[in-house]
Amino acid sequence: MKKTIKLALVASLALGATSAFATNGTSLIGFGAKSRGMGGTGVAQFQGAESSFNNPALAGYATGTEVSIGGTYFAPDVSYTDNSGGSATEDSIANASMIPAVSSVDKINENFAWGLALYGVGGMGVDYREATTTQQAGIKANDNLLLMRFSVPLAYTISGFSIGIAPVIEYGALSMNIPAFNQSGVTTDIAYGFEVGAAYQIAGVTLGLDYKSAVTHDFKGSFNSDLTGLGTQSELDTPQSITVGASYNFLKNNTIALEYRNLAYSSAAGFEDFGWNDMNVISLGYEYAAESWAVRVGYNHGDQPIETSPDATDPLAVGGTFGSILMFPGVTEDHYTLGGSYAFSKKTSLDAAFVYGTGEAIVKDAFGPGSEFSATNDQISATVALNYNF
Repeated sequence: MKKTIKLALVASLALGATSAFATNGTSLIGFGAKSRGMGGTGVAQFQGAESSFNNPALAGYATGTEVSIGGTYFAPDVSYTDNSGGSATEDSIANASMIPAVSSVDKINENFAWGLALYGVGGMGVDYREATTTQQAGIKANDNLLLMRFSVPLAYTISGFSIGIAPVIEYGALSMNIPAFNQSGVTTDIAYGFEVGAAYQIAGVTLGLDYKSAVTHDFKGSFNSDLTGLGTQSELDTPQSITVGASYNFLKNNTIALEYRNLAYSSAAGFEDFGWNDMNVISLGYEYAAESWAVRVGYNHGDQPIETSPDATDPLAVGGTFGSILMFPGVTEDHYTLGGSYAFSKKTSLDAAFVYGTGEAIVKDAFGPGSEFSATNDQISATVALNYNF
């Protein structure tokens, strides 16, 4: 069992820090206040400057220039429980972070538009240095990752149809500390990717499609995810995603939005080796927008990607699950959201959103009949953004 646990901790080095504040696996449900208030939807609804986060094609629906500056206060409540010596639970003390989000859109002419997006996509981590009763008591592990993304959406629009592309630069900084295994290190990395999107508007309906490529970081020096002895595996992906959605504006003030997203963990470096499954996410949002104010509600659900029924005869499979649950419990599945906006003038407005997320994963019989370990990850977050129209 000790060998399996050590393999699990090595697995967690590749998985654990990617985004303790992320909620659909390692991805936030949405990056802007409007999107977060509507359950993370936004790929098929123009939401001003923050659309630069969600679908580059939507920049084509801008009517002028808008800048948005905001951020999210994120507070997860993470716990790990095992029955190795009777049932015992430990709480991670990594329980708060701030996530920036800055964006813009600019209509160049009738057909062309562009934008900017700078936002946090992953960060924080788990911290069990104060553990006294569970497996973490002997491991005393903590990790911390910062991921910041910069992109430049470019859009071409004609007759209601818009296509867009955005080159992506992503900065990552990873710190790993596991005193029990003399593991420590900090690595920074800059990696590249791209995003493409399309949208179509007709009779109050907007259809949207967005593809974000995988972004592969090499965190050599912070961890070695190789479990076979055949070589060093230090790569970690921000996984590719595909999102399709639709929104419908009716009775002038009302908009509903529905989206489906696939996060490809099963083929992502640093995840596929440890049995993570693709994550399928459904988002639903509603907005009522008056002349100077708006209210929003939403719901987001995605089955967590960690394999909770590993092959008990395969120590690598068990180790991958154990390490994920112990060090990165990306198990939050259900999110309930509320948001709103208020316009101070024709040029200035304020957006806000509140999200509550909850989830749990239980693994039984992995270490033998009757064994059990589990994790919960409940979260609250508040997002605020100030917008200015030129």
